[in-house]
Amino acid sequence: MWDGNVTFGDSWAGYIGRADQNTAHSHVAIQLCIGVHQPVTLELPGQSIRAAGVIIGPNVEHRAVPDIHPVAFVYVNPDTPLGRALNALLQDNGIALASDELLECFRHSSSLSQFVEALGRLLAITSPIDQRLYKALNILRLDRDGPGSVSRAASAVGLSSPRLRYVATHQMGVSLSQWIIWNKLERASKSLADGSTLSDAAADGGFSDQAHLARIMRRMIGMTPRTAARVLRKTSVSFKTH
Repeated sequence: MWDGNVTFGDSWAGYIGRADQNTAHSHVAIQLCIGVHQPVTLELPGQSIRAAGVIIGPNVEHRAVPDIHPVAFVYVNPDTPLGRALNALLQDNGIALASDELLECFRHSSSLSQFVEALGRLLAITSPIDQRLYKALNILRLDRDGPGSVSRAASAVGLSSPRLRYVATHQMGVSLSQWIIWNKLERASKSLADGSTLSDAAADGGFSDQAHLARIMRRMIGMTPRTAARVLRKTSVSFKTH
């Protein structure tokens, strides 16, 4: 069963516990899958991987095989320096085995937050994102006005909409449209973690209705909203503002 706990960080989220049933899915985040005591098993198109740790890139379809042993999943947004550094480690097929150094970094961390911080130091991040894109993404995170958000953000940073979309894809490895959907799913997930109903969480995320949220959640994390809600409500409160 999904019996572990979720932690929300700054542009990342993580889970430690046992994995239960999930369907094949893909998402915008770069995902680290690490077996806490035993290797983790993943199903990908045309292959199955069992390893101590695996890095999965954006838009790579995968499924975690249920196991009684605990696993750690860390999802890092591709617009962050850490996300860009992890992206650089991926092979042409969008996956990579975790290095011994990365695994040691995990073993010596007492929490997911500490692991993410240590991972940033390990990878010696030096490649900043385009500042126009950085500002546009911050605008898009706060935009709740619906259609036209990309045009508004592009105009605010002095770019055309097509140019902003190009820069986003080039710098993040995912389309701006996909990033926006992932951002909406993140908002809805935090709302669920805070105890909101499915319909309220859908509205908080900016989805048209509960069914829309359900479709996106199954496509991007391989769970129904009800299952996700049960997992998310066993979470840290670090994402809340008071």
